[in-house]
Amino acid sequence: MNTCKIIMYHYVHSLKNNVYPKIKGLETSGFKNQLNYFKDNFEFGDFSDIFHSLSNNTKIQNKIILTFDDGLKDHFTTVFPILKKMNIKGYFFPPSKPIEENIVLDVHKIHFILASTNVDKIIKEIFSLINENKSQHNLKSAKEYFNELAISNRFDSKEIIFIKRILQRELPLDIRTKITDYLFKKFVTNDEGEFSKKLYMSINEMKEMSESGMVFGSHSHSHFWLSKINRENLIEEIDHSKEFCYKIDKNNDELIMCYPYGDFNNEIIEEISKRGFKAGLTTNVGDAMISKESIFKLNRFDTNDFPQ
Repeated sequence: MNTCKIIMYHYVHSLKNNVYPKIKGLETSGFKNQLNYFKDNFEFGDFSDIFHSLSNNTKIQNKIILTFDDGLKDHFTTVFPILKKMNIKGYFFPPSKPIEENIVLDVHKIHFILASTNVDKIIKEIFSLINENKSQHNLKSAKEYFNELAISNRFDSKEIIFIKRILQRELPLDIRTKITDYLFKKFVTNDEGEFSKKLYMSINEMKEMSESGMVFGSHSHSHFWLSKINRENLIEEIDHSKEFCYKIDKNNDELIMCYPYGDFNNEIIEEISKRGFKAGLTTNVGDAMISKESIFKLNRFDTNDFPQ
């Protein structure tokens, strides 16, 4: 069996004196410890190893690859200096919209809403706003949505899963955007532009990282659940993010798609393949199977699956 391990990271920072200590993330010290653990037990690899293995029908030996989602400022200020010092290549997947338009993605608004107040208050507000819009927009009752969506997973309680799912995908786009914006302004900040600058890397920071050997791939443009949008919008999401990758590195010849939320289907694979992408990353947990059948369905481990 031909496999390697791909690790997925999001927030990496020190919680000491952090304004939002509830934001789930890996402590800087834990990140350094984990890299040392990987160094002792694996060989750091890259996607060229995977593509070479496929082309030449050879096996990958004990390789591990590091991936970082969402284009967070942490990746420039914390992750990049550590990787550079240790001579480790990292793969980074920023959604292009927040960087280009200086906005905060709904997925991150939800993170900071959850970090700024208690869950019961958020759910109470969501219930009220759903019921206010129910008849006008032909919505289900808030209680029905809760009963359908509130299913815990290995990281989040059922209440948090409900908040994430209802605001990420279940409500019509205009309604969920309206509710998320309202909650973000009420519990986090009115200055979205300034918040965005602090949350995400800039294009110049990404270019600096690229020039030092880091690699950037696509995380779509708007970070939507790609299977929930129509084909026209899907193509726009892919094409826009591809152009963004080339803004960072015009010589990028190994385009990789990191599916937002790990959400993909055959239609998505077909479209990215047509546009020259060579691999696709999921959030499915496990070893990445290196085969032509699996190259657009590569599994990843979460950082929490390894010692820190």
